[in-house]
Amino acid sequence: MAIIYGYICSSACDDEALDNFNRSVLQHLPLYGAYICRDMFATLPYNNKALSKYSHIILFAAEYNEMYVMPDDWLEEFENLLSQLCWSHVNVIETYSSNRFVWQANKFDLEQIVATTEWHRIVYDSYHELKEIEFQSTTIYNR
Repeated sequence: MAIIYGYICSSACDDEALDNFNRSVLQHLPLYGAYICRDMFATLPYNNKALSKYSHIILFAAEYNEMYVMPDDWLEEFENLLSQLCWSHVNVIETYSSNRFVWQANKFDLEQIVATTEWHRIVYDSYHELKEIEFQSTTIYNR
């Protein structure tokens, strides 16, 4: 079983128009029966700067039985969705194989709210192989 989760990030001069554009695309997704469906997505409210100060963020997650590596048809469905949304970068983590996928738009204009159709995808072997950062905490937690 694999859990796939991540986010789609964008910015625009007109946050409300960007939010409306992307929500409209998500509303046309199927309710079920596909890898990518409507209920797996949530958007942070564009007008709550405590949650999302400079970006429009779409969060997503799903759990798939008997999936052990990211299948090509999942990537195809996901990239089909990306070709309809307005975004600047995307991150996806697949937990069983621990792969990380990153999409970056080749060009992005804050003034235009249009679907992103040109990007490059980067795949990392693992999201676990991260360098640890030393952290000195002066707070002691007692329970």
